[in-house]
Amino acid sequence: MQKIRFNKISLTLTLVFSTIVSSMAQRDIEPTLLFSDTVNYHFSGEWQYLSTDIYLLNAEKFTTLINELDFVRAQNDRSGWFAKRSKLSEEYLEYLFITAKLKNVRFFGDNDITYPLYNFQISKDEEEKYRTFVSDNIESIRIIDNLPLYSASDFIDAEINVRAITNNDRDQILGLVASQLQNLSKMQTPTSAMLGIIGEFGNFIESNTKKKEYRFSSTIRLFEQKNFDTRLHSIRIYGLLSANSQPVELNTEPISALLNNNDNAKLTKPYLSELIGFAGYPLVVVANYKSLYRMEQVTGDEINFANIEQRKLKIENDYKAGLINTETYRQEKDFIGFITIFANLKNHLEVYSLNYKTGNTDAISGSLFKLAQYYRQLIKANDEIRFKYRNNSTYQNVFQSEYESILGYASLYLNDDHNLKRLQNLVSTLITLDQEKTIEKPNELEQHIEALRFADVFKPIHTDQTLLGQLIKMHTQNLEQQLFSTIFEEEIEKLNCTEATELTKLAPEPLREMVRNTSCGLCRAKALDAINSFGDRLANTRQRVALAKRDSISKLLQPWMFEQIEKVELIRNNLDSLYPSEQNNETRSYLTTKLSEAERDIKNLQDFTKIDVSDKDYALVENLNQKLVATKQNADNALELLCNLKPELCTKYTAIAIAEKPTRPKVSPHPFAEQDSVVRQANVFIAIFEFQIGVIASKGIAENGMTAKIEQTENKLQRLKLTVDIYAESLNEPDRAERVEQEIRESIRQISDLLSELEYLIVE
Repeated sequence: MQKIRFNKISLTLTLVFSTIVSSMAQRDIEPTLLFSDTVNYHFSGEWQYLSTDIYLLNAEKFTTLINELDFVRAQNDRSGWFAKRSKLSEEYLEYLFITAKLKNVRFFGDNDITYPLYNFQISKDEEEKYRTFVSDNIESIRIIDNLPLYSASDFIDAEINVRAITNNDRDQILGLVASQLQNLSKMQTPTSAMLGIIGEFGNFIESNTKKKEYRFSSTIRLFEQKNFDTRLHSIRIYGLLSANSQPVELNTEPISALLNNNDNAKLTKPYLSELIGFAGYPLVVVANYKSLYRMEQVTGDEINFANIEQRKLKIENDYKAGLINTETYRQEKDFIGFITIFANLKNHLEVYSLNYKTGNTDAISGSLFKLAQYYRQLIKANDEIRFKYRNNSTYQNVFQSEYESILGYASLYLNDDHNLKRLQNLVSTLITLDQEKTIEKPNELEQHIEALRFADVFKPIHTDQTLLGQLIKMHTQNLEQQLFSTIFEEEIEKLNCTEATELTKLAPEPLREMVRNTSCGLCRAKALDAINSFGDRLANTRQRVALAKRDSISKLLQPWMFEQIEKVELIRNNLDSLYPSEQNNETRSYLTTKLSEAERDIKNLQDFTKIDVSDKDYALVENLNQKLVATKQNADNALELLCNLKPELCTKYTAIAIAEKPTRPKVSPHPFAEQDSVVRQANVFIAIFEFQIGVIASKGIAENGMTAKIEQTENKLQRLKLTVDIYAESLNEPDRAERVEQEIRESIRQISDLLSELEYLIVE
């Protein structure tokens, strides 16, 4: 019996010991991974920041969970001698301690960091069962906020650990805090994030000392920038279970559907509870978010060299601190170079504005050329960056819009006045021509040439000695040669082959219209040469016709003038017979005046026909012809009037009638007074010139500087008249008369040239 009893005692001790060992091994709450998945979204490299939220669901079920622990049953099963022996060293649950261990966070060194999330007090109820009061109003805990993935993996592995702490395990809490503080103390350069964690350990110890509920309240935030785009990356669901918990099965279809949907839904605690639909045990949901890097935005008005230096310093410091990765750093450096060009453009815009207000033409030209250089450099830099990062998602999703924004500001600034608009068009055209080697459409050629011709405002010192100036010249020459070959060459050849006659005098009009509507200097020059050549040929043709017409008129006038001279002599003789000169008669005076007009016209016709105009231009010859016809008509009209008024003046008297008349002075055999030939010819030219000026003025054309030329011609004509009068007075002084005669000839030549120019402008 003793032996059997011994065996019973031995068996009992063995069971008790095994129970104690088993309870010690089973007293932890095991976080069991129930679900893990990532969203159906491609996160490119620029999504380089990570945030982690932890949600505690079903907190009221901790009481059920604690009472499932083997430690609790072991306490309840103690009786008899064992219970008496345990009273002196009774062990009981005191805290429910939840921690998170962050792995792969190289920012904190090689060691993993563990810090507390929650610490809930545990007590007993009237039935000696454990219970814990957990605040269920905690939405979530953000343990990490925008941590650079430069110092983390694709997502933070937050390992959740839940321990039921007894009154004998308090040293474990202090040990955890001590080890973590030691790890943090090894960091060479403490940051605000590290100091925040140290402060959180202090909060934990304080709440533990005062036996208060503790929950993590700080956030590990390394990057203070606020303009992030954040998307849900992944979700992990842990069930807090004990070895004695019932099997847990989750319906993961709703949560999987959420992750497969790209709408980037916002998570909340009630939404997760409804989505998961499980209330049996406490759950810990770890939600990871990725954030898109957003560069610090800047407007065109804010860009200056001081702000650029500040931005440069900030980027350098962020890169050294590990807040941005190498790719982002490289692109930020490129962007700083880009906005530096923009800052130079802005400075020269201010210089141009000042020069424009002061009206300094040379300075305006220089500042416009500088603006063209910097604007072209800005566009070329953007094109180079776009090509460099053509397959880079960080550039496409983050930086590209900022480059386009700065270009937009540049374009806006260059819309202030007509010069800046044309400069912008010039640079844009150069960029287009650099990309397009051939342009076939004539209207596009014309547009590009017109844009490039704005460069005519630049001084040669700028265009001849710079790459931009040479580039403009090269493109202009190529485009003008192409446009000339495409359109103008055929039309010019056609005009050159056209015979210049009165029937074809409008042949140059199509080419002249093309010249008016083109900016092509080469085309205009060659077209005007062809038009002028046609004009010369037409003038030669007209001159030949006019000279032939003059010869014909002169031949017809010779017998007419003889007849009219006889008629004038007859009328004078009859007038003297009818109205003796000693009688003061109004009728005689009137008739004598009309006869003098006829004599003057006949004398002028004699002089006109003697002028040599074989070397004169067409206009002068044609005007002379018109003057001959008009003068002849005036003489005819005057003589006809005399004959109509007094028919007896035109009738020959008998010798007896004439003999009965009183004796009167002998009439000269020549009806016209002798005058010097220089004066007569000068007066002929004066009459022709006055006639030409009258014809030109009657057309009412006041374009191309014609008004000024007409006034100049009239002034020279008045001077010529005065010079002729001086010559007539200086006939008794041979030397003086010779000088005046030379001045008369020179004035006639100048007036003739001016009238020829006016005739050409009218034709044009």
